[in-house]
Amino acid sequence: MESLSVHAVLGLIGIIILIGLAGELFLKQTGIPSVLFLVGLGVFLGPVLGLIAPASVMTVAPYFGTLALLIILFDGGLNLQLAKVLRETPVSLLYTIVVFSLSVVTTATFDVVVLRHEWLHGLLLGCILGGTAASIVMPVIGRLTQVSEPVKLLVTLESAVVNVFVIVAALGFMNAMTDPTNEHRMLTDMAYAFVIAAVLATVAGALWARLLSWLQGQTLSYMLTLAAILVLYDLAEVIGANGAITILLFGLVLGNMETLVGHLVGPLRRAIGYQLDQAHFALDAFVKRLNEELSFLVRTFFYVLLGLLLDFATLTWITALAGVSFFALGLAVRWLVTEAFGRTWCGWTKGERRIITAMLPRGLATAVMAFLPASAGIPDTEHFPMYAVTVIALSVLYMTAGLVVERRRIDEGAPAMASPKSLASD
Repeated sequence: MESLSVHAVLGLIGIIILIGLAGELFLKQTGIPSVLFLVGLGVFLGPVLGLIAPASVMTVAPYFGTLALLIILFDGGLNLQLAKVLRETPVSLLYTIVVFSLSVVTTATFDVVVLRHEWLHGLLLGCILGGTAASIVMPVIGRLTQVSEPVKLLVTLESAVVNVFVIVAALGFMNAMTDPTNEHRMLTDMAYAFVIAAVLATVAGALWARLLSWLQGQTLSYMLTLAAILVLYDLAEVIGANGAITILLFGLVLGNMETLVGHLVGPLRRAIGYQLDQAHFALDAFVKRLNEELSFLVRTFFYVLLGLLLDFATLTWITALAGVSFFALGLAVRWLVTEAFGRTWCGWTKGERRIITAMLPRGLATAVMAFLPASAGIPDTEHFPMYAVTVIALSVLYMTAGLVVERRRIDEGAPAMASPKSLASD
């Protein structure tokens, strides 16, 4: 394979960005995610045409994978409004925990019983494959005008919260597997790292929120925030905190600081005679918009990167059947939990239960976390990317087909999908 020229590489980057943008527009218009096209583009450029050698990409892949992870976590924390989750739909949090936990357990059990791996291996794989993709779910569910607002809120908050579960839990199991001496004290080590990360992120988030208010309207404010993310990640790792959790909490503090300060105004004024100005901690909308664009860029290139790095030599009948089985287990768990919640507690209609079951697409968090164990040198994880691609593809196809069938039912006069009982009242 001949190396590409500089202008060819730059042109290729531009084409990937244009395809990513076209995919986002296609998603908004049709509800069909672009992830399959982007992974397919990577497969076409790498394994099929051989224009880009996987070995040349592998040198930068660990760095790009870690950067993608940090951007996912920061974006997830930034857009997760805790007050809204806890106040409006506590049932969505319970639903998320039950679906994710059972998905992890069933996947791990299959991995241990059928594929003959250790429990830590199975639990790690279960965490990686267990969460839905907010970047796919949110625009798709927003287009479904027939779905009631409580159901929209349920699946939206689930996709936002579960990515946190996927990454934090998977990183915990990775730490236990890379250092076997930590296996028996994994929970205490995670708790210790979490406490340090929480303190560091809270202090840094409060200070940075105040700094951003001073810089509001100024150029390069987001570049400063990106630099702060990278430096904070390094600092957290140096002092023994979990860097990924630190960045997640840093985004969470920044995204919720204005609300938090609003609750502190009264107590601080009564206690010390000092009143905080809530407006000083409001996050600039420009920063949020730039973060969304950077998230799109990272998401686009990582899906292509995943396609480039797929090793089809590892694709055997066993691997393919295992990937299909992992998807089937995740779907079965989601259907069972949705039926149980909908029939006994939430009063969802049959149409709503079908919609909630269909909203199970896996995405960037699954792709990134599937790639990291092998790059960290954890044995027997080289099949994870292939499992991830299989589950991502099948879940996206199932969601798309399920929504098409449900729209057809509605057009043919099926019962309305409005729920007689809203989640907000639970």
